[in-house]
Amino acid sequence: MAADFDEPVFDDDFVRGATFTEPSARERIRPPSRRERRRMRRAARRARRTGGVSLLRRRGYREPSYRRSVLQLIGIVLVLFAISFALWWWNSPPREPEPVRPVFPTAPENPGNPGGPGNPENPAPGPSAEIPEEIPEV
Repeated sequence: MAADFDEPVFDDDFVRGATFTEPSARERIRPPSRRERRRMRRAARRARRTGGVSLLRRRGYREPSYRRSVLQLIGIVLVLFAISFALWWWNSPPREPEPVRPVFPTAPENPGNPGGPGNPENPAPGPSAEIPEEIPEV
């Protein structure tokens, strides 16, 4: 249900519950109690176990060095070259081809006609028209 434009988005109870007070100077100066110290140690141990950074051992953000970025770039180029070389090797023809048997036609020269054009006694007829010696101009 959407709020109307004349209604406040947060009511007074919500705003009162959401406010918090800053600790006073006296509260800031006093050392933490045993309970607070134990809670901080547990949180630090838990953060160390899960791989998080504790409040005591927090390091500032470090810019990667020039040498490290160059090495990363060289590594990336080598990985891409290795992948492309592997794909080329995979798709290239085999190095030692298998011996290939020659293929001969299986159809007989003279199928079912003993006196046909394949018979030397009855040669095939030649061309019926004479071939012109010169090509006429168009």
